[in-house]
Amino acid sequence: MDANFRLNNKLTHSSDTKDPNLSDGCAYMASRKEYNAYLDQSEKHKVEEPSDCSKFGALTLANMKGGKGMQSTGIAGCFCARHEFVQPLGLAVLKRGERYNTMDWVFCGALSFLRCAEITVSYDIACQWSKRIHDRLAKMPPACQVSPGIAQFFKHHIAGTITYVVPKFHLYAHKLFCQLRFALGLLSGTGTTDGEGCERIWSGANPAASSLREMGSGGMSDTMDDMCSSWNWRKICGISELLRERMQRTLDDAITQTNIFTYFTEAIEAEEPARIAQARAAIRTWEQDSEKKEGTPCPYYVESTVLSEAAIKLQSELAEDSRSDTAQLDAVEQAAFADFLMLGIKIEEARSRFTAKHRSDGGTTKQVTDRTHDLNAIARDISSLRREQEYLMPAVYAALTSEERHPERRTAMTMKLFLPSDPPDGDVSLTPAATRTVEARVRWELMLDELNHLRHQLRLKGCLNRFKAQQITGQRDNTRARETQEAVTARVKRAANAYRRHRDAYEALVGKGDWEKTMCKLKDSDCRALGDRLIEQVEQMSASNAQKFMQGRREADTSGETRYELPWFWFNQFEEASDRITDELMVEWCKSRARAQHMVQEVRLLDEEMRRVVEFSENMAKIWDKRCEPEKMDFGAKHAYATDLGWVDGARAYALKQAWIRRSQATKWRAEFAEYRALAQRFLVLHTSEGISIMAPNLPTAIQIEGEAGQAGASEPIEERIAVVEPRDPAALEGGHDERVVPCGQETPQHAGEREQRARGGAAARNAEV
Repeated sequence: MDANFRLNNKLTHSSDTKDPNLSDGCAYMASRKEYNAYLDQSEKHKVEEPSDCSKFGALTLANMKGGKGMQSTGIAGCFCARHEFVQPLGLAVLKRGERYNTMDWVFCGALSFLRCAEITVSYDIACQWSKRIHDRLAKMPPACQVSPGIAQFFKHHIAGTITYVVPKFHLYAHKLFCQLRFALGLLSGTGTTDGEGCERIWSGANPAASSLREMGSGGMSDTMDDMCSSWNWRKICGISELLRERMQRTLDDAITQTNIFTYFTEAIEAEEPARIAQARAAIRTWEQDSEKKEGTPCPYYVESTVLSEAAIKLQSELAEDSRSDTAQLDAVEQAAFADFLMLGIKIEEARSRFTAKHRSDGGTTKQVTDRTHDLNAIARDISSLRREQEYLMPAVYAALTSEERHPERRTAMTMKLFLPSDPPDGDVSLTPAATRTVEARVRWELMLDELNHLRHQLRLKGCLNRFKAQQITGQRDNTRARETQEAVTARVKRAANAYRRHRDAYEALVGKGDWEKTMCKLKDSDCRALGDRLIEQVEQMSASNAQKFMQGRREADTSGETRYELPWFWFNQFEEASDRITDELMVEWCKSRARAQHMVQEVRLLDEEMRRVVEFSENMAKIWDKRCEPEKMDFGAKHAYATDLGWVDGARAYALKQAWIRRSQATKWRAEFAEYRALAQRFLVLHTSEGISIMAPNLPTAIQIEGEAGQAGASEPIEERIAVVEPRDPAALEGGHDERVVPCGQETPQHAGEREQRARGGAAARNAEV
């Protein structure tokens, strides 16, 4: 589901008499009378629901007033996420922004015609929209046009067969829990669906926006119905090419992902098989938990062991509260010194904000007053720092001049703080080693803290850029959107400057070393927004981590050049723990399993879809055949043409033509799908439902470093890559029997024993014939 604000409509002098809606509620657009009555009723009982996640553009636009001079501000839609078909009664105009009541209506309208066992709903703010949806739908009119959809919803809601997710691109704008709870890539059964099909549908409708804007409401509704009918028919005609392209791409990727997961699993089982069993149990628990409340342990995420700035302050408070007569002196001093350091870092941050906020001099009276107020606050903080410094760093304090001991407003921005990382005249002997160690630890944690903040702001910046390009038009809205973008850009700069400041201090404390490979220098070119291509690369990093772990087992050399296609801080670092099984590595195993499992699911879905589209065309041909029979051609005796034999003959000819078209489609598609379905069946036979390759190729050819994998994998035909290891009897795949070939999702004891032997026997066993 999604809304498009480009497809708006001006308030004109047209009326229902001058511009009637010829297909009112009979196709894709909502019935105007019932829909408007529902909006009037729901607006009376509208309750503002605060967001407990990020501040989204959709939630902001939901509460905006109707555009001046506009009859509607856009169109909301509900579509098929797999094949991008517009659903019947799945469109409705937006009266006052993207509000829940409009999205509820199009959702129920689409459900009215669905007959399926499970439903997955993809919406960019699903985490908020789904919270009280059952309460809102219970208040909808019971006898309205979409009442069958309401009944369908409650049937699935009670049975627990409806799931809410966020499209893959929009997911990065959500908080961490929502990225786990509503991730399509972690939901079993969705294959490789991205949930962004609505954006592709809107891109096909946007060229007509300028014309739709000037139409009357009736003409606009009829035009949208015609456009959606045309879109759906073109999708039907092109479904064969779409499915074949997807199958080709999926098989190519699936072989790589399943091989990676297979050998990744074998390598971990060879050392700690219990970790695999524990991870599988954790995944089952996570998938069976339908509520997934915040704080529920997630196998796809592990809490970072580093301390944030807030955690450092908390430890300081706890240490201070635990003071007693028997407490050790060094622990108390360490807590006091941590408070001292945090005050100095607070002053550094205040100076950075002051530079970004104020001009150096001049300005209006209010600007001068604000600048003076902030300078006085910084000077007072420096005075407090000096008092603490006299007690905690007496040697440093003794080396200060009288002016440095008593800061003033005019020197507040230039006076050095003389923390352990910057002693007077660079004399390290004035600062005890213990104080330098404490500051180094604090600076390291703050570098990690700022990198996390920087990544979050860059994700948000990318979402804002895309939202502005797709949804914002007009000078006023563009100005407001630009203000929001500038605010996010300012936060990106603040996080980048803070990281550089902490890194410089850390380098002054410990000097150069291997730590620079982890905390690299941050360039301005690294701080670019997270766009579509960059998101795709971020999603590929997890697979790269699994490959690097396997490379470490083979002691292979890597150049590392491919890694830096992304800015370095998007990568999870595993160099220090690449030779042991860690919690972080098990998270990567869980993600590798999800990728392999979804690839197998996608192959199975595409194979079934190929079968169904052929059967669909054959059934449509049978329906048109029945329409040739006179008793089936009942159009009502009140129409004059009902007794016209010539018209009946023409209708019969048309029905025969349509039956021939459908039957020709089925024959053509069956021939086009035959090769792809055979490859899919072979792939499914050779892989379990979890993604384990039963007859996997040897490790050195299955998992390669980035660069080699793309060249070697792309050069081999899919047929050869799937049939790397042939069964004993080729007829087994044609219906014969082979004890080595088992249904997908199962594994014989012989296969399990061979896989364990390959895992424990090392390279020699891996190179042996399966």
